[in-house]
Amino acid sequence: MQFTLENVYLYVAIPASLILVIQTLMTIFGLSGEVDADFDADGDVDITGASHITIFSVRNIVAFFTFFGWSGLWLLSKNMSIILTLLFSIVIGLIFVMISMGMFLLISKMQRNGTLNFDNALGQVGEVYIPIPPNRQGVGKVMIAVQGSLKELEAITDESSVIKTGIKIKVVAIFGTNQLLVETYSPTIKNKGEKNVH
Repeated sequence: MQFTLENVYLYVAIPASLILVIQTLMTIFGLSGEVDADFDADGDVDITGASHITIFSVRNIVAFFTFFGWSGLWLLSKNMSIILTLLFSIVIGLIFVMISMGMFLLISKMQRNGTLNFDNALGQVGEVYIPIPPNRQGVGKVMIAVQGSLKELEAITDESSVIKTGIKIKVVAIFGTNQLLVETYSPTIKNKGEKNVH
């Protein structure tokens, strides 16, 4: 009987562990959202709507069976009774589900924190990449450092003449949700006050 139960735990632990490793790698590389959307049941219970962490998801079920299986094998190796082994392996599996949920929530928050916040471009100096038409008559592009990396972003201007490629500009406002309002920049000229325009 004990030998059969050991096999059950082993057959549960190994495939669940492999799937858990794959899920973890996919989450780290930003693919977890697609996995959850494809496999989570309609009756999933959200605990954090923003990050899509759910209680009854494939990810958490896999985490449960992974630690249920390995803890069961370990407890059997300590000659614990079958009833106590089942009880404690279930409890350990549930504990690690909670730990897994916390880990994926942390990764999700880190990924969200890494997304571009256009407000961080306010006041930054950059260079025109594609000419910006005058008086908001069209959209150009600028190269500007935001959040530690160089970005190519859309820009408009209130100036009366085209801001040509290579001209230095300063971001004076955020227009809408993803466009920069810029003006020609010169370190010897005091630029206008910076503001958000949403």
